[in-house]
Amino acid sequence: MYPHVRRLSRAVVSAAALTLLVTPAAAVAAPDGNADGGVPATVTRAETSAIADVPLETSLPTLDSTHPRVGSTLRALAGSWTSGTQFTYQWFASGEAISGATRSTFTPTAAQLGKRLWVRLDGSRDGYLPASRASEPSLGVVSPGSISQGRPVIVGNATPGATLTVARPPAAPAPDSVSYRWRLDGESIRGATRSELTMRSEWRGHDITVSATVEKTGYVAKTVRSAGARVGGAYTRTPRPVISGTKRVGSTLTVTRGTWSPTPSSFSFQWYADGRPISGATTSRYTLKGTDYKKEITVSARSYRAGYGTVLRRSAATNEVLASAVRWEDVGSFLPVGPGGVAPAIYIAQADLPHGCYWERYVSPDTTADWSGSSNGFGQRLFEVLDIDNRVGAMPGCGVWIKYYPGMVRTNDATAAHGVYVLGDHLERGVYSTSGPSVGGESCRYTFYTGFYGSESAEIGGGSVTEATTITMPENAVGFETRYCSWKRIG
Repeated sequence: MYPHVRRLSRAVVSAAALTLLVTPAAAVAAPDGNADGGVPATVTRAETSAIADVPLETSLPTLDSTHPRVGSTLRALAGSWTSGTQFTYQWFASGEAISGATRSTFTPTAAQLGKRLWVRLDGSRDGYLPASRASEPSLGVVSPGSISQGRPVIVGNATPGATLTVARPPAAPAPDSVSYRWRLDGESIRGATRSELTMRSEWRGHDITVSATVEKTGYVAKTVRSAGARVGGAYTRTPRPVISGTKRVGSTLTVTRGTWSPTPSSFSFQWYADGRPISGATTSRYTLKGTDYKKEITVSARSYRAGYGTVLRRSAATNEVLASAVRWEDVGSFLPVGPGGVAPAIYIAQADLPHGCYWERYVSPDTTADWSGSSNGFGQRLFEVLDIDNRVGAMPGCGVWIKYYPGMVRTNDATAAHGVYVLGDHLERGVYSTSGPSVGGESCRYTFYTGFYGSESAEIGGGSVTEATTITMPENAVGFETRYCSWKRIG
């Protein structure tokens, strides 16, 4: 397919043959001192025990917060142990083990209110004595959590005889109960405690607001109040706003407010993702971000005209936002970079695991010169096309390359056995541990990157793994790749 097919074949094969170059430590026979290669001397049970019973280097674990709250996740930080130590966890509340709390993180519930928390780590590694260490109890007892609740919105025409309703953004966590209170010029309206309210003629010229109070066991109740709606004359036409544009990350949506009668003197807008207001998205246009991926988008249009009632109309929800429309894939030859070809950007793909993925980039139109970067591997792949590139190419096993936007993939604290990750987005920084290669007889290779353009200058560290190992994600790295072993954050 490509002029470089011979080098390409070697590169693809190298992913499968990588471990043939490194002999796992467990497979190396210990020398017995016999020059003629005779039978090793017999090792007694006592000598075997002495070899195996090496004490683990341990450290007192700590909690990443000393003042726990209901609903706020705590993380156990292991500290400095022998590299490759594998941990099991048990969380305690006031001295009692918490059922099911056996991960490195724990989110307190109402059952732990008023109690101090601590965690016990049980560490083990082949050839070492197991060890247990417990953290100090949290300085403070578990306190009530906080509910996140956006301001409610008054929807409808604020004109005598019309009925207004409340649109409340979803709370996190979901509350046990919600109550409402309507007010006229700041004073409570007697009996107005439902999610809707019918306007009276004597309210004309006055402001209506509504507050929502959300409550949940173990959390502090929260009350939020809407913006005011002025009761006034009625519009004869108040169409619902309509969203137009491609519903893909990176595309720009536009709201059409329609023809109102009479024409308001001004409009204000607010965009929403899955019912939650998007910070700063208050104009008639909105460019979809990575964090909008797989969410439904709506927009509200709020009018103002002197002497007329405040009107807020909301659009219908879009379908779920799709991944970016900026994409490319193998077409049997190299693709040009620039107008009409591949746009410079970071791209993400999910490689075909049985066959893997291989890509190359060139800064020259000459197929024999200026080969400036390449990569091969399995799982999630990242490829940065630079402004200086002339051509790029990839094998079919890479699949479709989609322009990458931060937030498209949720932050996690663990990896698959193969793949490339963005630190600070796909993976939190910190200390990670692996139990070793995921396939028997294979070795694992991990690499830290400053970029995803396949050049040696982009690599700033890494190593080979044949046994349980612990590493720290460096602050100056933007990317991390693993082959043949999965990693889990332990601190």
